[in-house]
Amino acid sequence: MAKPTFNELWRQIQAEAKAEGPAAVAELRRMQHRYRLGAEFSLLRKDAGLSQDELAKRTGIDQAEISRIERGASNATEDTLARIAQELDAEIALVRRGERAAVGAR
Repeated sequence: MAKPTFNELWRQIQAEAKAEGPAAVAELRRMQHRYRLGAEFSLLRKDAGLSQDELAKRTGIDQAEISRIERGASNATEDTLARIAQELDAEIALVRRGERAAVGAR
C-alpha cells in the first residue's frame, strides 16, 4: 500500500479536526501558525549564517528553547520572539490571511 502524500495527510488531519468541532479546528490553526513561524525563524537564522547556539548566545535565550520555537513545539512569549527577531534583523507583524504573498511570504 502506498504511503499518503503530505497533502493527502494534511487534508485528513483537517477533516478530523472539523469532525471534532470548532475547538479542534482552532487548535489546528494555532499549531499551523506555530510551525510556520518556527520555519520562518529557522530560515532567517540560517540566512544570517548563525547556528542555534550562536543565536542563543546573542539573545540570552536557551538553545533548547530556540530549537523548540523552530520546530513549532513552543508557545513562546512575544518578548522571546521579539528578541530573536531583533537579532535576526526582522520584526513580527500580523498579516491578514491571504495577504502573506503580498508581504513576501516564502
